[in-house]
Amino acid sequence: MSIRMTPKFALPLLLTLASSVAGAVCVPVIGTARLLPDAACTIRTVAQPGTPASLFGGDCFSVQLSLAGFPVATGYAGNTIEPMASLVPGAPATVAPVAVPAVGSPLPRQIVQTARTTMWLGHGARRTAIYTTDVVVIQPQLSATGQVVPKLMTEQILISGSDGKGAFANVSGHLNVMGTTVGAPSAVTGQICMP
Repeated sequence: MSIRMTPKFALPLLLTLASSVAGAVCVPVIGTARLLPDAACTIRTVAQPGTPASLFGGDCFSVQLSLAGFPVATGYAGNTIEPMASLVPGAPATVAPVAVPAVGSPLPRQIVQTARTTMWLGHGARRTAIYTTDVVVIQPQLSATGQVVPKLMTEQILISGSDGKGAFANVSGHLNVMGTTVGAPSAVTGQICMP
């Protein structure tokens, strides 16, 4: 008799088994992420406990994250207004989003935004809420209509916590997204760790 397990369940099972035998086990992951506008700005009500709703002053989205070997994660995200400190000695702090000027150009060289996300991974009793803090860096360009739009975009996502429940309780790690995820899937790479 042969037992066949789909990759959707095999990788999480292996992570759980390996983490029970050793210290934290981290595996590389690949997949896609897609965002859709969320007019209700649901992230304000489902954000990591202790996160003030007033932090979300920008655009809000529904999220779908598909990582090979894991169940599809769904949730909500929103751009935030968060303090940012300069590495230049004596320079004042500011808040995101930040436009990094380009010498001699009215168009910024880069735009830096911050965001927060809440996603649910798994189903039923195995479901885990995962919270992330995100930094988005955009290289802007002017569209044919004269609007500032992303030319290149990358997002660094840090898993900042979980609800401590389900199969992925206390998961950690990071993800990197290359490209604009609004309306279309973009490639994701990174690392997921189980304690």
